[in-house]
Amino acid sequence: MIKLSIISHFYNHIEKVHEQLARWSQLPEQILSMVEFILVDDFSDTEFVPPVTPLNLRCFKVDTDIDWNQAGCRNLGVLNARGEWSLLFDIDQKLTPAAVPVILANLDRLDPSTLHYLRAEDSYDDINKVTSEFHVNSFLVNTSKFKTIGLYDEDFTGHYGYEDLYLPYMWEKNGGLKTLLREPFFFEGNLNFRTESLNRDLERNAALGNQKVALLAQHQGPGAVRPTHLLRFQWHELNKK
Repeated sequence: MIKLSIISHFYNHIEKVHEQLARWSQLPEQILSMVEFILVDDFSDTEFVPPVTPLNLRCFKVDTDIDWNQAGCRNLGVLNARGEWSLLFDIDQKLTPAAVPVILANLDRLDPSTLHYLRAEDSYDDINKVTSEFHVNSFLVNTSKFKTIGLYDEDFTGHYGYEDLYLPYMWEKNGGLKTLLREPFFFEGNLNFRTESLNRDLERNAALGNQKVALLAQHQGPGAVRPTHLLRFQWHELNKK
C-alpha cells in the first residue's frame, strides 16, 4: 500500500536527479514498499532516461516548452499521485535520512486539512531576499485534500515567481490551515543552486498575485475560487509499465 508520494520536478540539472535517486535508494526495503517517488521533467534540454532502481519510481515528461512551469509540473505530480499523502520539494533540496521513516510513522496523527511545512536549514527566500526557517514551496499535504482545496494556479506559468506564495493564501481561504513541523523534518538547502537561463523578472507575476489576492479578499466565507484549466501542456509518462 502506497502511503506517501514523494514528488519533485526538474529542468536540466540531471545530476541533481541522480543525487536524489541515490539517496532515496538507501532507504530500507520496508520503507520503500510504502512510498512512490514521482519525478517530472519540465522539458529539459538533456534527455532523462529513468535508470534501473529498486525504487517505486514514476517519471513524467512535459512535452510543451513553457518557461517557469513549476505550477504545472507540481500539479502533474500530485494529480498522478497514488499515495494518501504527498511530499513536494525542489530537486536541489535533500531530505535528511531520518525524515521519510519518521514521516511515515506519524502520518495518521497529522491533520489532513493542514499544509505541513518542513523546517529547512539555510533556506533562502528568493523573492524577499532573506533566509527563512522553512521553504514556502516544500511541504507535506494530504493528497486528496490538496486536490480538493489546493493545487497550483497555472496562470503564473510562463513568468517567474509568486505561484508558491499565492498557493497557501488560497489554501487558507478555502478553509485549510498551515503549520511548521520542527523535528526531525528538515531539508538541507543550497543557496548557490538556481536556474540562470530564464528571465527572473517578477513584475508580471507580482501584479497578477496582487490582483488574485484582492479578488480572494472580497470573497465571503469558505469555498474561494480555485485554479482552473489545469495541465496546460502535453505530457507523457516515461517509464509507464
